[in-house]
Amino acid sequence: MKRILSLYILLLLMPLLSLQGAERLRERVYLSTDRDVYVAGDRVWLSAWCLDAGTGRLSAFSKTAYVEVHSPTGMVQTAKIALDGGRGAGFLTLPTTLPSGNYRLLAYTRLGASEEGFDPLSGVRTLSVFNTFSTERVEDGVTVVKQAPDAPAAVPASGSLHLEAGSAAPAGTTRIRLSNDGAEAVSFSLSVRHDDGIPAPAGKHIADFVREIRALPAARGFDDSVVPEYEGEIIRARVIGESGVGGQVMNQYAFISSPGTGENVYSEAIDPDGTATFYTANIYGDREMFLEIEGLDAGQSCHLEIQSPFLNLPVGDIPALQLYAGWAPALELRGLGMQLEKNFNADTLYAALPARVHRIFDERERKRYILDDYTRFPVMEELFTEFIQEVRIRRMNGGRGLQVWQPDRMGNFLFLPGSALVLLDGIPVLDHAKILDYDPLLVKYIDIYADNYLFGARSFPGVVNFITYKGSLPSMQFDSQVRVADFQGCALPLAYTCAGVGGDYPDYRQTIYWHPLLTLAPGESVELECKTPAYSGRFDVVAEGLSARGEAVSAQATLNVR
Repeated sequence: MKRILSLYILLLLMPLLSLQGAERLRERVYLSTDRDVYVAGDRVWLSAWCLDAGTGRLSAFSKTAYVEVHSPTGMVQTAKIALDGGRGAGFLTLPTTLPSGNYRLLAYTRLGASEEGFDPLSGVRTLSVFNTFSTERVEDGVTVVKQAPDAPAAVPASGSLHLEAGSAAPAGTTRIRLSNDGAEAVSFSLSVRHDDGIPAPAGKHIADFVREIRALPAARGFDDSVVPEYEGEIIRARVIGESGVGGQVMNQYAFISSPGTGENVYSEAIDPDGTATFYTANIYGDREMFLEIEGLDAGQSCHLEIQSPFLNLPVGDIPALQLYAGWAPALELRGLGMQLEKNFNADTLYAALPARVHRIFDERERKRYILDDYTRFPVMEELFTEFIQEVRIRRMNGGRGLQVWQPDRMGNFLFLPGSALVLLDGIPVLDHAKILDYDPLLVKYIDIYADNYLFGARSFPGVVNFITYKGSLPSMQFDSQVRVADFQGCALPLAYTCAGVGGDYPDYRQTIYWHPLLTLAPGESVELECKTPAYSGRFDVVAEGLSARGEAVSAQATLNVR
């Protein structure tokens, strides 16, 4: 039988973690960004390091980091970053309605935040945001100055990482050389950003973060009710409605899923307190999430709602933003660059990085029927009668259901009792009568999987997956208790290499290169190609990261475009 997640291994692991007491894993997360000064509407590129405070090295345990952006009055933006081996990458977009001011950026894992006395300011960054569309400012958070403030002192180079950058012409190409002269591998982010004279706010860097980790006092205790996200994000949903009160839906199964080819389907039993907990392997991207409770009676009126995983942590006092009138031309250029990037946001500006993917179905075990290869029938039932021998229709539980045949050890085929799981564009159709009444002319192909599948706590003898031409469940009508909610998944890991910038792009990028997940082995060197923008100026080339032993590495160089 195929398991979708190793939940039982995880539950066995929890008592071991609790017994370790003071030796329990203590995770802390640091974020590097492409810049520290933005305009409202900008995209903030992120690179994450999740460290084990006990060893100072990367922690391979948690698979999800949570990112919060705070104003002095509360949380204003969030993101999720998938972690693999303690490293991750993502982004968030600053709302265009953000008032001008300074903001705090922080990240954590649920395991790390479960420590008693957890300090969310460990590794926190301060971001300056200017709104070029509005004069609105953070209340008591902006100070107008008559003289430009001094820039904070440059971060001194540390570790074995070295940078070399020269000069280039506008709208041209230059190369940046990086080398690791040490005896250990290094993992780092690299940013090339315009220095237009607006100073970054004073803040912490990765060397400060490493020092803080090493100076942490002994742990006082942990919240043992928190389940570590060893496989990926744990999504929690609550039953809403009178029928869900008092355990009336206890032990019934809840499903969450998002459109696709079936890679994001999860099911769990509803607990007596009316909650369902789904152990996922991280779901990527912002998407629609379908929520359904299986087997509700006609008189039960309730539905599921997803609970927010963000803790909305306190961030302390945020220093005021200093605003100088002489920055107006630079801010106009920043605002223009942000708007142009939104209007000319071609996929060629980004390079997709490898993502940790959990495959539910094995294509080698799939039997696919491409319906255009057969006579098109107007009735779905005729497909299974005439062409698809692996599926049959039977009356079950007062209705009609689909069954999938499966081979036994002797090579014979038999139909196992019980209904198969039916998916339409990745969404479970628990009432098979709906799929039998569905228009087959909308379906591109049907995939059949003849095996026992376990989705969380719910098992199915086979899967029949209907994929439409549009991939958006056209014309399907679900029951009233099915809810469709906007879901924030993990940000896709991307590098902003801008390799596809062409002559038709009005190129006023402020960040002209960003890579969040670079590594160099001992003695290794690499040259990266960087496309320069259409204007001249000075650009800072900044790298920061960690060695294999957890030592901070940082390097900086200057690129002149003229």
